[in-house]
Amino acid sequence: MSEDKEGKTHDPTPKRLDDARKRGEVATSPEMRHAVMLLGMWAAGGTLGASVLVELAELSADLWRSAGRLRVDTGDATHFTGGLLGEVAATLLPLLGALFGFACLIAFAQGRPTLAAARLKPKWSRVNPVASFTRTFGKQGLVEFVKTVAKCAAVLAVCVAILQPRLAGTEQLVGLHPLGIARVAGTLVADMLRSVLLLVAAIAAFDFVWQHRAFLNRMRMSLQEVRDEHKQNDGDPAVKARQRQIGAARVRSRIMAAVPTASVILTNPTHYAVALRYDHGAMRAPVVVAKGADLLALRIREVAGEHKVPIVESPPLARALYASAEVDRPIPLEHYAAVAEIISYVMELARARR
Repeated sequence: MSEDKEGKTHDPTPKRLDDARKRGEVATSPEMRHAVMLLGMWAAGGTLGASVLVELAELSADLWRSAGRLRVDTGDATHFTGGLLGEVAATLLPLLGALFGFACLIAFAQGRPTLAAARLKPKWSRVNPVASFTRTFGKQGLVEFVKTVAKCAAVLAVCVAILQPRLAGTEQLVGLHPLGIARVAGTLVADMLRSVLLLVAAIAAFDFVWQHRAFLNRMRMSLQEVRDEHKQNDGDPAVKARQRQIGAARVRSRIMAAVPTASVILTNPTHYAVALRYDHGAMRAPVVVAKGADLLALRIREVAGEHKVPIVESPPLARALYASAEVDRPIPLEHYAAVAEIISYVMELARARR
């Protein structure tokens, strides 16, 4: 509501979201992190836990069998300790690797992973005791504390709901073989973990949606911010208009410099004007040196009159050349005959004057 009061009523643009991601500001759900880690421990323990326990048991048995041959001095103790730690690490490596893989999966579970250098820069606010106290005991800290208590209560309620119906049969375990007791206990623990995992997954899904909506609300933009971003992307309209004006002025200047070199000006008579230059013997075809419509056509006729360039009214040909011919290029082949007649007429008039 406070964002709306400040005028941030527009959804964030893709550029704003991308800039936030580059700064390391992304929607993250702590509950999704917890759920994925719990799932990883469940999956790794179910698939690799048994083999790891067997290997550790064999390692312990070997250790006890060779206990009488061990010599306790500085060199042997160091060698023995290093070898023991190496064996334990090699045994636990598959399990730890699986957990590490699930930890990396968390980044992909919440969207595109990002590595922002800005998040790695040291900030005083992170180590400031006052800011840390405010974060811990402030409104956000209180909300997180309440959420944690609620989650613990929900997990405890699930465990009690699983255990309570089975407490009545616990007296039957008295005198049972240890393997049988372990089997019953394992089944009970597996049922509790399964139920807790489902509960955590539901909480994580809700928190994931909630955090994404909250993040998009924080990223909302005001109308002025949208306009400023549009200017940054497409350029300031005033600057672009000025650039168009400068470009048009340069084109007009170049056209006005080319008109005096023309051999003839074809007109509509008012809407279009096309300036052609032809040098008999040096050029294979007439070349369009300038063309324009409306005001530019009027200016071409004025410059042609000032420099005594012949002006011939030929509306169909002027319109056709304006539409199909390009400046500084020969006229299209289909207009050769019509233009040749006009240039011949202009040359005859020039000879008659002389």
